Amino acid sequence: MAAYSSIPSSRPTRYSWETRWLHWVTAVLVVEQFAVGQLAWHLMDRAAPLRAFLVVTHTSLGVLLAAVFVTRMTWAMTGGRAIRFPVVTFQDRVARSVHRLLYLLLGGEIVFGYMARWSTGRPVIAFGVPINSPFPELLGGTHSFFSSLHHWNAWLLFGLACFHAGTGFHHLLVRRDRVFQRMLP
Repeated sequence: MAAYSSIPSSRPTRYSWETRWLHWVTAVLVVEQFAVGQLAWHLMDRAAPLRAFLVVTHTSLGVLLAAVFVTRMTWAMTGGRAIRFPVVTFQDRVARSVHRLLYLLLGGEIVFGYMARWSTGRPVIAFGVPINSPFPELLGGTHSFFSSLHHWNAWLLFGLACFHAGTGFHHLLVRRDRVFQRMLP
């Protein structure tokens, strides 16, 4: 246990409220989007009214997630009042790499979702407002390609997010090193 308690007391204790807010909004939306997307995908042609509602919900909240993602990336790149915890150990480097991969997968998921919808020639509808494609009509197999990328990337993203959450709980319950508390409200 002594190895875990050697964290210098001069380290900040938690991230800024903006960073924590963006983190938890992103987490809730990713879980919601995965659940709603999988349910809509499994319904396919059955329960058409429910599936239509799920697709509208998925696209609307997907646009909200895209806005949160852009805000989060802007916040991360400009620094804002975000606290930067030092990268010292191998585990710190792994954590930083996992965070970057989460950003990459989430950004890809958003792009694949837009492209899957736009490839059909239909706009993305967000809360009743159409977002038209900036592209001319795409080739026939493009929809299947982007839909497949969107589907499988969602599984990768969700799996890595579960790993991320699991390591957070490992820090909270096993290591008890207060790393988890950095992100609590």
